[in-house]
Amino acid sequence: MLYQILALLIWGSSFIAAKYSYEMLDPTLMVEARLLIAALMVLPSCRRHLGRIPRSEWKPLLWISFVNYVVVLMLQFIGLKYTSAASAVTMVGLEPLLVVFVGHFFFNDKAKLYHWICGAVAFGGVGMMVMGGAEEGGTIDWFGCLLILLAGLGFAGVIRPSQQMIARIGAPAFTAASMAVAAVLCLPFSLVLTDSYQINWNWPGGIALLYLGVGCSWFAYWLWNKGMSRVPANLSGLLTTLEPVFGILLAVVILGERISAVSGAGMMIVVAAAFAAALLPKVLKKQVNKAV
Repeated sequence: MLYQILALLIWGSSFIAAKYSYEMLDPTLMVEARLLIAALMVLPSCRRHLGRIPRSEWKPLLWISFVNYVVVLMLQFIGLKYTSAASAVTMVGLEPLLVVFVGHFFFNDKAKLYHWICGAVAFGGVGMMVMGGAEEGGTIDWFGCLLILLAGLGFAGVIRPSQQMIARIGAPAFTAASMAVAAVLCLPFSLVLTDSYQINWNWPGGIALLYLGVGCSWFAYWLWNKGMSRVPANLSGLLTTLEPVFGILLAVVILGERISAVSGAGMMIVVAAAFAAALLPKVLKKQVNKAV
């Protein structure tokens, strides 16, 4: 469990690190640099695994890599440019619910009533969060939150195809190949979408960029996968709700972000709704088993 908690702490801190990197370079260039660093980290694994991937798997793998890394990260970190780190990581906390809803509409994996209730409550919390920021004249921006929400939908849409491909070619091969090609796929979009090619080198920004590439893109996945072998899958699902909690706390402590009472309440509602959606299936299953 400790491995996964550490992984979630690292992922929760990614938006805080990104804010520091923005002082050095444009968000789109940061995403490209992050993916390039991650690609260099998996390069030794690529030499072992790439030749074992069947030719028929490469086209879907490229699409998965493009959506999972290029589309999702671009939307997330361009969105972060407009809004606070605390609100950004709160929007990421919606992802477990988005996975359920995308499964309902596109993969014939029907959502339960409690999913819809938790989803409605969570999006109500998002509304409170955005309105609270506006009341305070703060940095919680609806456009930035919308981009991060779209990133969550992209992640939710690609998670099932990713799981199916991992089952076919194995996790090590999938991770190495998808990370390696992501840096190449991202390059033209980074060059076209960037607002400035200027790089203002500074140590905080450089360390933050290295942390994003090594820590958030490689080490955290290693920790998570290591913990998965020791922790039941249902507990792993519950643990993911800790990511926005860590992120909000770090944004307040490290970045000194000010959160209004209304925005803070909205953030807590989102986290609580996601936690309830993850916990309720386990509770209901236990009750059914007892009744039987």
